[in-house]
Parts: sequence; C-alpha cells; structure tokens
Amino acid sequence: MTFALLPLGLIALYQTNAVVDEATRLSHASLLDQTERAASRERELLQRAGGATEGVAAAILPVLDDRRACSGLLQAFTEGPNPFTFAAFITPDGRMICASDGKSRDVSERWMYLKARQTAQLSFALGRDLLGEGGSFLLATSPVQRDGILLGYVSIAIPHKVSAAGSGNNWPDRGIQYVTVDAQGEILSSSVPEEEAAQVLPVSVPRRDLLAHTGETFFEDDRSGSERFFAVSGILPGQVSVVGSWPVENAMTAARNPASLMTIAFPVLMWLAGISVAVLGLQQMVIRHLSALRRAMRRYALGERADPRLELLNPPREFEEAEQSFNRMVAILSEAERRRELDLEEKTILLREVHHRVKNNLQLVASIMNMQGRTAQTPEARRMLSQLQRRVRGLATIHRSLNTNPDITTVDSRDLIQELISEIGSMNAGAGQEIVIETDLAPVPLTQDQGVTLSMLVSEAMTNAVKYLGVPDGGRPRIDVRLQETAPDWLELEITNTKGQPLAAEDEVLQGTGIGARLMMAFAAQLDGTARTGETETAYTYRLGFPVAAGAEPPAAKDKEQDHDAEEPAA
Repeated sequence: MTFALLPLGLIALYQTNAVVDEATRLSHASLLDQTERAASRERELLQRAGGATEGVAAAILPVLDDRRACSGLLQAFTEGPNPFTFAAFITPDGRMICASDGKSRDVSERWMYLKARQTAQLSFALGRDLLGEGGSFLLATSPVQRDGILLGYVSIAIPHKVSAAGSGNNWPDRGIQYVTVDAQGEILSSSVPEEEAAQVLPVSVPRRDLLAHTGETFFEDDRSGSERFFAVSGILPGQVSVVGSWPVENAMTAARNPASLMTIAFPVLMWLAGISVAVLGLQQMVIRHLSALRRAMRRYALGERADPRLELLNPPREFEEAEQSFNRMVAILSEAERRRELDLEEKTILLREVHHRVKNNLQLVASIMNMQGRTAQTPEARRMLSQLQRRVRGLATIHRSLNTNPDITTVDSRDLIQELISEIGSMNAGAGQEIVIETDLAPVPLTQDQGVTLSMLVSEAMTNAVKYLGVPDGGRPRIDVRLQETAPDWLELEITNTKGQPLAAEDEVLQGTGIGARLMMAFAAQLDGTARTGETETAYTYRLGFPVAAGAEPPAAKDKEQDHDAEEPAA
C-alpha cells in the first residue's frame, strides 16, 4: 500500500510545489516592486541630475572660452526651479575654472573628479566640504566633448539632505530600509543615517557586485548580523541600483503561509502514514525477533550462562527455525564448555600433585644431605654438603610455591623471595650473632622459569651476603633485600650486607670454589638481566635489573652512587 500511494503523493507534491513556487515568485516580484517604489525619489533625482548634466554640457560649449559668461550660465542654472545648488566646469587636469559661485578650485585630488575621469561617462559621487562650508552633496558629473575631444567635465550638486528625504510613505515604520549604490560600490543615498548605511547591506555580497544582482531577491544576514530579506532593483541601468532590506517576519508572508505549508504537508502526511504502517508491521514481524536473537547471542558471548535459551513470542516460521537452531547450538557449546572445565580441573590437580611430589622428594634429598653432613669428617666436606643442601631447598621452595599458588602458571615474587629469606636467615655465620634482614619486595607475577631462576639466584646471593657479612661499629650485622618495579615490566633486585668485623671464619671465606659466582652469572643471563656489584666503606651491594616481559626497557638513567667493577665473590 505504501508503494502504491507513493506515485500519487509525488504527483500531488510536485503540483503543490509548482503552485507554491509561482506564489513565491509573485511575492518576490511584489517585494521587488515595492523596493523600486520606496526609492522612487532617488530614481527621479538621479535621472533628473543625469539629464541636467548632459544639458549643461551641451549649453556650456559656446562660452567655455569666457569664464565670466561660463560662471553666469552656471549661476543662472542653479537659480532656476530645480533642486541643484551648485554647478561647475572642471578642466581635464582637475581645475574648476568656472562655477555657479564664481570661485575657482583645484579638485584634482577629489574623489568626484577621479571617479569621473576613471569612468569617462556620467557618474555619481558623494562630495563633502566641496564649497568650504561643510555639508555633503550628491554630485553628478558628465564629460564635455567636442568632435570626440574631451574638453572637461560638468558637475552639478544636490544637497545630500534633499536626496535622502523620504517620499512620504511609512517605510521606516514597517522596518524597510534601502540604500542606493553605483557600479563602483559607492553608497549614494540611504534611508538610514549616512554612517549606518553600510551596515544594512548583505554581508556576503561585496558592494561592487550588487549591480550584478539587479532584479534578484534573497535572504541574507546584514553586516550587523540580523537576517533580512533583500531585493535589488535598477535605477539607472548599469550605473545605479537600489538595495531594499526587509525584516524577515514582514517579508514573504505569502510564501510562508500556513495554508501553503499544509498543502505541501498533506501528501507527505499520506505517504508517512503508509510508511508508519509498514514500519509497524516490520517491527512486529521482523525487528523485534531479530533484536531478541541479537540480545541472546550477546549475553551468551559475554559469558552469561544462567538462562541462555531463546524464546520468541509468536514468531514466523523462519524465525522459529532460527530459534531452534540457536538453542541447539547453545546446548552443544555449553556441554563442550563443561567437558573442557572438567578436563582443566583434572589437569590442574595432576600438576599440583606433581609439584607436591617433587617438593617432597627434594626435601627428602635435603634431609639426607643434612644427615650426611653431620657425619662428615672434614670441615670442607660439611661445607660442600651444606651448600648442596641449600640449593636443593631452594628448588623445593619454588615447587612449594607453585603447589600453593591458586594460579599454577605464575609465582608471586614477594612470597617466593620471602620464603627463601626465611630459610637462609636462620643460618648463623658464627659467634651466635643475630643477623637482621630487612626486606622491601614488590608483588610481581613471574613465570615458572623466571621464578626458578630468580629463586636460585637469590639463594646464591644471600649465601654470599651472609658469607661476607660484617658487624659495623656500634651496630648489628644487617642484610637489606629490595625488589622494585622501576619501569613497566622491569624489576630491580638489590641485596646489601654491612661491612665490619667478619662473622664467618677466615678460612671459609678464602677457600671458596667460585661456583656460586658462576651460577649467579648464569642465572642473570637466563633472566636477560644485567648484574653489577658495588662497595662502599660500610656495605657491599649486588644489583640485578631484568625484564619481566619481552621487549621491556630499563628505566632512564638516574644519578646513582659510583659503582666499581668487581669480580663476583666466590661461593
């Protein structure tokens, strides 16, 4: 039905638009005519002034050589029954040699002379202070020629207050304004004060181009920012036009008649009614079922499994089949997800059991080493067994962390290092002196490989720190362990031990094999890190920077204490 009504609606719309366009054209023509009548006074004065200058130009030829007779002729002209108050003859070089007031003047720099010289035909211009008494004049200037040779110019003046006088109509009361402009864009007269005349012209049309719009009407903002209706009508063809300006609310009343709008709206409303019926049917039969299907698919994709089934209300056969297919798909995917979760849970349990058994076996090995160390005959054998026992316990610690961590794929750096420190901190370097261990550890998730490597490195570094630990004057032996994320995905490990009176026996320090130093270098390389050592008067420091994720960059260089390159202490 909608498509059947569409051609009829289009025909009715076309005919209505034709009628409205004709009414609009007549309204524009009416407003253009009113603009011409509003400027009828200006038309009369300009036409009269143009004819007068041509008549004077013809009459002055016989007396050009007699300045007295020339001035007398011009004086008689201005004293006649006309609105002209001044007349003069101007030589081609801009000297006014005879005038109605009998005075000579140099007008070579005056705009009225320059304009007449430029146009070489009848021209109009505004002249101010021409007679030296103030006041403004509308000047009409025509060339004087004899046998095609330019002899000069005749210029007559009308007081501007006369040309700007109203014609007796109530145009200002109706908000109508008009301005006359010539081909050069100069404003000759207006219905508003002279200083406001430029503000009532259209803002987007240059004044020089207004004559090209003669006979046109259009809506446009004036230069003061108000929207108005403009009509441009010719006064002197090709020379002067009048620009009428109307308030928007007073113009085009016929074109904007509500009856005309209703005539246009009726066929549109008929077609819209048909469209509404079609849209309503489409909504009930298609769109609402598609929306329900889209919502069900979106909920399932976002993980909502509480009630994933789709139930459509009175769907067509096609959508009923889509509903059944969707529900079968949901059932199959839900069963597959359930089986996958069961498999994952079984694998997780098995992996935790593996870590638990590995941890128990390593602890058993460490216990056997401890028993063997107690029966060892030489200090060197006991020391070697003690170092092996410590390394095995480090491996057991990482497997214990993996077994207790809810996420078996990662290890928390803070928990891992804290457990290692708890075991190593119980070691006594000698003389029963208590060791103070301070920690500042950031909780960063590490992969299993990173966790194993870091735990072994921390174990070796802590052993070295205890080995070379000293008692400072007036203090206690202390080890500081810090792990901070100094840049995105970049960790800095720092282990510092105090210097002073050694706690370990001198022969134990000197008899190191260097295995610990080589292990630390190997572990640092596995972490893709950079290790360095430093020494001050009061402490030894070991630093390691390494990335947590591939592509991580170290932090920007900062002012740090001077580190000296030193070989890793032997373990």
